[in-house]
Amino acid sequence: MAILFHMSIESGKQRILISAARILRHKGFVATKMSDIAEGAGMLAPSIYHHFKSKNILVEQVMLDGIYNNTRHIMAKVEVLGADRSPSERLRAGIIAHIEYLLSGDDFSSAVNRAFGELPDDMRQRVLAAYSSFDNYWRDLLVAASPENSNLDTTVARKFLIAMLDSCPAWYRAGRLTPNQIANQAADLFIGGFLGRNSDAG
Repeated sequence: MAILFHMSIESGKQRILISAARILRHKGFVATKMSDIAEGAGMLAPSIYHHFKSKNILVEQVMLDGIYNNTRHIMAKVEVLGADRSPSERLRAGIIAHIEYLLSGDDFSSAVNRAFGELPDDMRQRVLAAYSSFDNYWRDLLVAASPENSNLDTTVARKFLIAMLDSCPAWYRAGRLTPNQIANQAADLFIGGFLGRNSDAG
């Protein structure tokens, strides 16, 4: 009986998180209401407070889940390649994995992109701290792939790369190109360079 009760609690909590992520994705932090989340989870609003004591605590958990899920997905796609693959191949796999995950329709990662800028300062700082594992993984991929004679700053490159990839959900519309095609084009642009090495421009 205790096991069934625990499963029921976890099921209710997960329904709340899924509903919250879906609403945050479309409305952002400020416009999201606990009553809307409760309705989406199929429960009464007061029931949410048995699982999460406040809206802020619930939203923060959604943010953390979105970051952790995305990071695990990227790492899995890169590490499955094995140690014998080149740094540039690993970087390409990371870029493709990140875009495909963002464009998969996942509510949690989309909620992070939509709501992060509206979070209270203290919550934003905690979410940024959790974001460090994601950021550090990209740092390692870029440092490993960077040519020895490169004069490009990998920190600047990382910030541009993540900003470029994270913007995809804001403008992507299903149609002419698939998420995989867009992901490969992004990898080509970043790794090969927009103008290419032999360009005489500039």
